[in-house]
Amino acid sequence: MDAIVQPSGHRIALLLGGAVLAVWTGFMALALNHAALPPESDGMVLAVFPPGTSEEASFAALVRAGAEPVRQTWLSFAWVARGEGEGFVGRLHREGALAAYGSIPVAAPVLGGCAVVTDERRAAANYRLTP
Repeated sequence: MDAIVQPSGHRIALLLGGAVLAVWTGFMALALNHAALPPESDGMVLAVFPPGTSEEASFAALVRAGAEPVRQTWLSFAWVARGEGEGFVGRLHREGALAAYGSIPVAAPVLGGCAVVTDERRAAANYRLTP
């Protein structure tokens, strides 16, 4: 009789890991899509350009959209920027941004695992310069 081939433990682990990664990727894509700001929004945003976009190209696109670049993130294609006037996010899209998200407060984030907590009451004290 032919022997029944049992999948190895490593193969099952890889299949399970791949399935978890696929489900997580799908949920993240859905969450990011719902978190994106509508085109008529303005104010402080996190502007995300297609991966691989150079620093210079994303900076130029921000300026063309009427944004005031605040700072670059560790990803060369994502910037924190400020823009006033209705339709600012729409202008970012026309200049090539994939999406714009509401920026979290940058005062004094405390990272703990997957959570970000800010304490706005202490924000001024964190950046006070003493003589």
